[in-house]
Amino acid sequence: MSLDYINKLDLDYICYAMCSEFYPLPQWQWQSVKICEKLYKRFLYLLVKYRGKKSLVPTKEIDEFWHNHILYTERYMADCQALVGGYIHHHPADPEHDDLDALANAFEVTQELYLKEFGEPLQILLRDGLEEVA
Repeated sequence: MSLDYINKLDLDYICYAMCSEFYPLPQWQWQSVKICEKLYKRFLYLLVKYRGKKSLVPTKEIDEFWHNHILYTERYMADCQALVGGYIHHHPADPEHDDLDALANAFEVTQELYLKEFGEPLQILLRDGLEEVA
């Protein structure tokens, strides 16, 4: 599946939801949520490309966008079906039971693959700007 295909996914409905005054978490600004959408789509590309080969861990903001995508179950299922022919499972981290070193290593792998695929470091999106992951 190409990045071009993923970039053409219409996820504006998620952006609108995250910018809504009724959003249950801190409300996003449009410019920031559109950057988050781009980062999520890139992470989704990595998930598809390295499916079954690498364990990947998103940033907190990418994870929030992913959770919102999953909430729209029919659209999420249709997108997953188009991308991989089945469901893309989300495995939330559980700090009490997960191997934190393994999670940290998986996040390092995510950063390395992001840099390799996109030619720039993975950034942490703050609601008012970007920071490079340290």
